[in-house]
Amino acid sequence: MTSSNLTTGAGTQSSGTRWSIWNSPYLLLTLAASLWASNFVLGRAIPHGMAPVSISFWRWTLAVPFTLPFAFPYLARDWPLIRRGWPMLLLLAGLGLAGSNTLAYYAVRMTGATPALLVQSAIPIAIIGLGLLFFGERPAAGQLGAMAFALAGVLCVILGKPGTSGSLNMGTLLACAAMLSQSLYATLLRKRPRVHPASFLLLTFAGAALLMLPFQLATGTPLPLEDAGGFAALLYLALGPSILAFFLFNRGVALVGSARAGLFFYLMPVFGTIFAAAFLHESIGAVELTGFALVGAGFALSARRQR
Repeated sequence: MTSSNLTTGAGTQSSGTRWSIWNSPYLLLTLAASLWASNFVLGRAIPHGMAPVSISFWRWTLAVPFTLPFAFPYLARDWPLIRRGWPMLLLLAGLGLAGSNTLAYYAVRMTGATPALLVQSAIPIAIIGLGLLFFGERPAAGQLGAMAFALAGVLCVILGKPGTSGSLNMGTLLACAAMLSQSLYATLLRKRPRVHPASFLLLTFAGAALLMLPFQLATGTPLPLEDAGGFAALLYLALGPSILAFFLFNRGVALVGSARAGLFFYLMPVFGTIFAAAFLHESIGAVELTGFALVGAGFALSARRQR
């Protein structure tokens, strides 16, 4: 075999591997869940001198120039769809990017990363309910059982220990609001304009930055250029949980649908608990362990029913 054939064969194998990964929805969705879990943990770790509004604003603002080179070749082709579909693009930017993440950043500062992440386990439940409400999609019996387990786990976290006043505080309520906002995004994603995925990301990132601009001007803090750690954290949020995670999640939804993709939100507390314990030294109590076990049972039941 000639060196040319070897090179061609290696290139073909590499290309085939990349294509195989791009068409492996469960791997893509698992990676997206781990990146979004790190978003909660890092949102908690960033010094409180930076307002949550600013974390969200700078995250999406920094993501725009990194996405532009990938989206630019498709913008002219997509322009007719963009012109007709800009209200839905702005709505999705507000729900899944600006709204849910800003609420989450406030929540993790008030209640911690682990409880806030466990609340996000209700996203698959909300997606199924919203699918029924908006599109008439009736859940299967197996989905109802999984929903019951996951809901019980989330309620453990929300209500706290028996015999106490519970943990239903402002942080928990904000985590619930973030969960509902993200669920609406995942449910309505099927209605997005059929633009190229890179165009979609660029437009929603820009839309989220635009929506956050009034709040940034009113109460925000400047970009921490002199703080290497703070700037690096924002840069990671722009590249990892933003560009890469949304590429992966949107591709996963395109391959398996929003209801099945939503199951992978159950994995966020798994990754998040590990990250929070390792980097934030957050302890896990009996309430969190019980909620974690119930959520895990819900995920296992859902995954088995989806086979």
